[in-house]
Amino acid sequence: MVRRGDVCWIELDKRRPCVVVSAEDVLDVDVWQAHVVPITSRIERAGFAGNVLLSAKVTGLPKDSVAVVLGLELIDRALLGERAGRIRDVLLDDIDAGIRAVLGL
Repeated sequence: MVRRGDVCWIELDKRRPCVVVSAEDVLDVDVWQAHVVPITSRIERAGFAGNVLLSAKVTGLPKDSVAVVLGLELIDRALLGERAGRIRDVLLDDIDAGIRAVLGL
């Protein structure tokens, strides 16, 4: 079962990693959706509003990466593929803050 903070591979515009950001209460319910934030290896995007730098060591991905919070998306859980790793709560807090910033919450 997918958990908040899981880094998974997904087919969106291309095969890319994402981090699951839906609340555990949502993920515990038998619904088909989950909220994800796409991850890019384009490190220069770390400076954009709300984005969060993620080290390869933390994500389980081959390169340092950036969570692109503006790309927040509601997806069908069936699209979630192989799990690469899991990020720590402190980074999830940073991603949550980035989402709040770009949505004006």
